[in-house]
Amino acid sequence: MNNGVNPLALPGQDLTQQKMGQSINIFCPTVNSIASPTPGQGDLGKLCTSMLTNSFGLSTSGLNGALSQLNGGAELGVPTSQASIVQTTQTSRQTGAVEARLSQLRDWPAGTVVAGMGFPQTGQLAALNASDPAGQTLFAQNQPLEFIYSTGPLGVFANGFGQFGSRDMSTSVNGYSFNNAGFIAGADYRFTPQLAAGLAFGYSQSNTNFDTSAVSAPGQFLSEDLFQGYIYATYSPTDAFYLNGIALVGGGNNNSQRHIVIPSNDPATTTPVDRIATGSFGTRIAGFTLAGGYALPFGAVVLTPIARFLYQHTGVDAMTENGALGADLAFGGSSVNTALTFLGADAQYAMSTPFGPLCPIARFHWAHQYSPGNTAVSVAYSNDPTAVLSSFILPGTPTSRNYFDLGVGVSLPFSNNGSAYINYDAILGISNTTYNSFTAGVRFTF
Repeated sequence: MNNGVNPLALPGQDLTQQKMGQSINIFCPTVNSIASPTPGQGDLGKLCTSMLTNSFGLSTSGLNGALSQLNGGAELGVPTSQASIVQTTQTSRQTGAVEARLSQLRDWPAGTVVAGMGFPQTGQLAALNASDPAGQTLFAQNQPLEFIYSTGPLGVFANGFGQFGSRDMSTSVNGYSFNNAGFIAGADYRFTPQLAAGLAFGYSQSNTNFDTSAVSAPGQFLSEDLFQGYIYATYSPTDAFYLNGIALVGGGNNNSQRHIVIPSNDPATTTPVDRIATGSFGTRIAGFTLAGGYALPFGAVVLTPIARFLYQHTGVDAMTENGALGADLAFGGSSVNTALTFLGADAQYAMSTPFGPLCPIARFHWAHQYSPGNTAVSVAYSNDPTAVLSSFILPGTPTSRNYFDLGVGVSLPFSNNGSAYINYDAILGISNTTYNSFTAGVRFTF
């Protein structure tokens, strides 16, 4: 860019830097020709001129870094593109908590048998009975089972969950770390021995903090509050086979902060840039999950192969930043459709304790994503009077088509009508990403 060199001619540029260089080339003559510019347009014109003439006195790598600072590309369309990734993981964890509740509704050792209704038969695990020799776990084949206790048809549950992880920096996305926390609570009713259904509500709060690097200044983040409602049901056509259904709808609000820093080697002639751009936008989600499994008893172990399908639509509102004058950006609205299948198995083992049956569980699920391409985000200078000349498209980062969910957990009854559980899950196989989550909760029947 020194001596009027085309910004696109700089070596070593990534795609986001090329996009911003093209935007500057096309738009700067227009903004500098405005007869009576607003303060934001006047500041944007000065930024354009400083970049085109390199009055900052930066090296080639420094100029490329300045392009990334200006376009938000280091965070790849912070915050709109990132929002869909964060919400998908949050929703999957909340949906997982509902799945855990549905599993517990079929978990006969945990005391969910309804008083006066029929008992499960083939493939269902009998509760531990203190009168049994050596506290052995019993299985029945095509006959009613003996249980420690039975409960009523109304059930309630409350779960808390937390997620944390990170993504390494790549050529198009800055590295970041994230942590999410929230809760989900609900109530359900067993209408027949085979059918139970209920409602649940969930809330989660997420924080994504972007790493500091040569193209990303410190203090950049995205935060979100997400509210979701659920309708869920489980149906067991036989004593071993089950079908689950979960529908969800929700939305939330996001807040973002970008830090734009462009140093100057000659502050006397060109003022360095150090500004904060903030924004706020809404999101909407809707989706459903369908799942099925078949319980296979092997002694004290019950192995349950499962298959699950998840669909989720995420819509992201447009947003205009404030606080950075000519460096403020306008992000267009976007949407993404996520379709996932899960194949795997859960294994549960029943152990006799003085408090009742302790049930450790382990699971391995393979996830396949049918729409791995993330949404693209349109970006323009908010002070562009045409709203067109400076506009360019930042493509989203494709997520991994296949990954794996490994989990362990344990459940334990603490009263005749209550039980507690805790689970840990790790997701493996997502490129450059670590992901961990904990879920814990209590359940009561009446």
